[in-house]
Amino acid sequence: MASVAPTHFPTHTHLQSFENPPVTLFENCKSMDQLKQIHAQTMKTGLTAHPMVLNRIIVFCCTDEFGDMKYARRVFDTIPEPSVFLWNTMMKGYGRIRYPDYGVSMYFTMQRLSVKPDCYTFPFLLKGFTREIALACGKELHASVLKYGFDSNVFVQNALVHMYSICGLIDMARGVFDMICEKEVATWNVMISGYNRVKKYDESWKLFNCMQKKGVLPTSVTLVSVLSACSKLKDLDAGKQVHKCVKECLIEPTLVLENALVDMYVACGEIECCA
Repeated sequence: MASVAPTHFPTHTHLQSFENPPVTLFENCKSMDQLKQIHAQTMKTGLTAHPMVLNRIIVFCCTDEFGDMKYARRVFDTIPEPSVFLWNTMMKGYGRIRYPDYGVSMYFTMQRLSVKPDCYTFPFLLKGFTREIALACGKELHASVLKYGFDSNVFVQNALVHMYSICGLIDMARGVFDMICEKEVATWNVMISGYNRVKKYDESWKLFNCMQKKGVLPTSVTLVSVLSACSKLKDLDAGKQVHKCVKECLIEPTLVLENALVDMYVACGEIECCA
């Protein structure tokens, strides 16, 4: 594989002349092998003294499809005082690869070092949570949200609804949900599927009706969840209303949605409607 590293790197003596960060070094980077070549060259030339260089290395490792969290952590650990941006990026990266326990560990390390989180910290941290992690430390992190005054931030609220929903604490999820002034359709979806998860199918249906009354347009994800509730309730009338909504809202008939419609009609004993 050909190297993307520039043929000429600025020397350490030229570093002070940079008015803008030398981010152009990373513009054509497409793989970890290329990133490591660039990193090695920046170390030789002294460019790692520029904070933006290490930032770009860590961001690539944490967010790129071909990134490497172990490499990101090694670079991160060389930085004497990482910015909250870098802490957030690391937590987001661990969530992306489904290692939320590592993200939680980083958060508590961040706290021990008295690094104050910002409004992005908790969404990045909570997004990748599994049920086990949510049950283990979810309430403690919610307390941190309150402590730092992020409880009215819509992105943090959405993340909390998701966290409580996946661990089955549906009343806690609903409590946060009801506090959100401007609810995104994704938030409604999480809450509806959360009710399904704890088998409160009637509450899923009620929430869907509330969503419609407020003029929030559903997505195929919404309708699949509601159809699942209708199937469990064996409520044919409700299921037909959802089917009507599919047509009226011009929802693209994905395979998952079509299967959910078939399952609903079969569960309600209307097999001929599946034809």
